[in-house]
Amino acid sequence: MEIEREECHGDEADRATYFIESVIDDHVKAAMRRAAQIPEGVAGECSICGEHFARLVNGACGFCRDKFGMK
Repeated sequence: MEIEREECHGDEADRATYFIESVIDDHVKAAMRRAAQIPEGVAGECSICGEHFARLVNGACGFCRDKFGMK
């Protein structure tokens, strides 16, 4: 989702500032879209290693998901 880039009136510094702010805004929005795709975890015991963790995704802790290539 890109912001509306209306014609910016002003001197060169104003246009540069407006451009920088619009690029930053685009990057923040992209990061928020990626963050929204991170699955929500639940606390509990890992079904693979048996240890208790504050965040499990699909029943597995982060260490086991990384070790066994799980998403």
